[in-house]
Amino acid sequence: MYYSSGTMEAFARPRKPEGVENKTAWFVGAGLASMASAAFMIRDGQMDGSKITILERLKLPGGALDGIDEPKKGFVIRGGREVDDHYECLWDLYRSIPSIEVDGASVLDEFYWLNKDDPNFSLQRATVEQGKDAGTGTLFTLSKQAQKELIGLFLATRESLENKRINEVFGTEFFASNFWMYWRTMFAFEEWHSA
Repeated sequence: MYYSSGTMEAFARPRKPEGVENKTAWFVGAGLASMASAAFMIRDGQMDGSKITILERLKLPGGALDGIDEPKKGFVIRGGREVDDHYECLWDLYRSIPSIEVDGASVLDEFYWLNKDDPNFSLQRATVEQGKDAGTGTLFTLSKQAQKELIGLFLATRESLENKRINEVFGTEFFASNFWMYWRTMFAFEEWHSA
């Protein structure tokens, strides 16, 4: 990769790769990585979109960023809007994808406008009473026993965790920690979920 001190590299379009018209691309899983890779292959690699195949076993594409719109069951959106000003690769991708709702706008434009109209910013991870600081001091408060259990989880094999719930791997000290509160609220974990 070529690095420069300016931004010209971000705006120059790549030359068409030799022989790209004779190539195909296959992706397994319709998650963010596959969809982003396909978009970059079309835009920067100048590959015809009809030569790209994305395989997905689920009914809904999106991987961990899928969204379910079933009014009788509810609405589920697993992905979040926790991004910052320095996601250059993502912003570069978003700027080249046209909006499906606003003529002449890109997905980046829509995202930028959304953040201006409804800023999503916080320096605290835990709140109470509709936004008041929970007073955790950003500390994990993991006891020595809880730290040992957490390390044990990271070193465990998949087989040793098979059919175990989170509350079968961690004890009461872990569940009393700020770390657990941060972790469970960030990822919607429950003690009875699979370890």
